[in-house]
Amino acid sequence: MSKNLKGKNIAIVGGGFTGLTAAYKLTQMGAKVTIFEAGTSVGGLASGCTIQGDTLEKAYHFLYKTDRHMLKLLKELDLENKLSFYRSSVSTFVNGKLYPMENPSDLLKFSPLKFHNRVRLGLVVLFLQRVKNWEKLTKVSAIDWLNKYAGKEVTKIVWEPLLKGKFDKYYREITMCWLWGRIKQRADSRDNKMGGEALGYIDGGFEVIVNRLLEKIRENNLGKIVLNTAIRKVRKDQTNRKIEVITKDNKSTFDKVLLTVPNHIAYEILEDCKEEHPEYFEQLLSVDYLDAAVLLFATEVPITKFYWHNINTLNSPFVVFLSLTKLIGNHRFNGKHVYYIGDYIPAEHKYMKISEEELTNLWFESLKNIFPNFSIDSVIEKKLFRFKNAQHIVDIGFDKKIVSHTTPCEGVYLSNFSQIFPMDRGTNYAVRDGYKMADKLSKPSDE
Repeated sequence: MSKNLKGKNIAIVGGGFTGLTAAYKLTQMGAKVTIFEAGTSVGGLASGCTIQGDTLEKAYHFLYKTDRHMLKLLKELDLENKLSFYRSSVSTFVNGKLYPMENPSDLLKFSPLKFHNRVRLGLVVLFLQRVKNWEKLTKVSAIDWLNKYAGKEVTKIVWEPLLKGKFDKYYREITMCWLWGRIKQRADSRDNKMGGEALGYIDGGFEVIVNRLLEKIRENNLGKIVLNTAIRKVRKDQTNRKIEVITKDNKSTFDKVLLTVPNHIAYEILEDCKEEHPEYFEQLLSVDYLDAAVLLFATEVPITKFYWHNINTLNSPFVVFLSLTKLIGNHRFNGKHVYYIGDYIPAEHKYMKISEEELTNLWFESLKNIFPNFSIDSVIEKKLFRFKNAQHIVDIGFDKKIVSHTTPCEGVYLSNFSQIFPMDRGTNYAVRDGYKMADKLSKPSDE
């Protein structure tokens, strides 16, 4: 990207990894860039916080060895030395017991399934890892496909609770293609030398990447960040040559605008041009979203010997529990043990409304069912975060719902995680699309 954008003025709405990466590349090309972020900080779900005096993400994050776009960015930012890979450890909680789930021998010992169904589960996973023609999987739900090929017992015990935990009321509609992507991603992350799945983590947390990007964006006074500022409208100005970005208190003019917000927010922002292109805007609203609640907490003593815990109980109040320090060690965080509890829920769910104390107590009581020795009194610090629009619904035929990055409004572009398909959203693909959008914005609008 050597294009000269000197004199160009570009706005980016949304300060997640897509927006930050795009801003970084655009300022390198000489453009002036303003990032508008509605929240109090940038970084999206990977935005930082502190616990036990050390930084980490508000929502759990890691990297795969196949995350080449993020690895490229780390190299450019001279942060390669901050990345280390660790052997993951995975377990499944079902029927009141925790089972290791790290290798074929663990699967063969998985007693909640009859032996022949353990073998069947292993064969189905192996088959999916080798599938290349994923397009066919977009036309069938994960539940229907699994019932047919993995069997009803396997589906009910292994897959249905995970799908319901991840997608709540939408779980029966989720395309098999989404599950294929997750299975393939996990399989590709296995490291034979480590003897299992290898996951990467940044020393100092993903906040290190965010801060370095901000340094680069602000170099030579080309980039600025405007926090706590929601955008109300984006439209052509009176000359029809520039684009107005309108907030509650201000109006600014830019040459081009990149939106990195969810579809329905883009719909509201671009409302002034929707009558001319109704099909694009209908497509925007065809994608549904779930919110998320994440509890981060620390204890003096360890709770578990595993990093990742799948909670395969249909009535569980959360879908995942993980121990960050079990993955990376407890050399940070004052030697304490750090954990995440997470769940995806509809916007109207009580978890988005009840008090922090109510929700944390509910989750801690449920955690005791998995780890009877766990005591709430052992928690020495906790923080609860709630995120809007954290997960889009990847339902049957989702590939037909994906909108173009080039909106019908000239000079305005859209990039968000609902356009990432067939793989699941994540920082690696956010960075990929940040590079892509910077290149797109560097060209004339009609290219």
